[in-house]
Amino acid sequence: MSQEDIKDDDGLWVDALAGRATDISPTRREAEALRAALHGAKAAPAVPATDELSAARREAQLVKRAMDEGLIERPPRRGLARWQLALAASVLVVVAGGIVFQSQQSGLAPDVLRGEEAGVVRLTAADPARLERDLLAELRATGVEATGYEALDVHGIDADLALPLTPAVKQILDAHGIPVPADGTLRIEIRRPE
Repeated sequence: MSQEDIKDDDGLWVDALAGRATDISPTRREAEALRAALHGAKAAPAVPATDELSAARREAQLVKRAMDEGLIERPPRRGLARWQLALAASVLVVVAGGIVFQSQQSGLAPDVLRGEEAGVVRLTAADPARLERDLLAELRATGVEATGYEALDVHGIDADLALPLTPAVKQILDAHGIPVPADGTLRIEIRRPE
């Protein structure tokens, strides 16, 4: 069979399948048998269109059925234990109490708060740089060699005081509420209130 014969045979087959065949041949009989089988076949039932919600619902039903029949294991329940709930509630109460306490204290805080720890006097002021300049000027006016510094938003003063203190130095320390250092080494840190 040549290429031309194959093309003619294919054309006859297509024409017979479409119902347009004119000659009698084995190709026509084969195509007509296929055509009759196709026309005699029952139409497949229409598949209803599914949306994502119904597909998800169907999937959930299948998974539940598989679990009920023991084909797959049920996942362990992941609820919070009572102690976890109690811990979360207590943390929430502590945080809320801290916020309330802080908000009440922020309006009542004086301009300068004092505290001493490990020989360092810690002061807070709305303008730490100004307080540092004022203290340095007052101490230097009495003859004290004092050094000022600033590091990481903390202003500070270091000074060696002669013991016993002169009345002028004692008056400066008392005016700012700074305790007299036992060894004569004065270390002050000044920060903004938090």
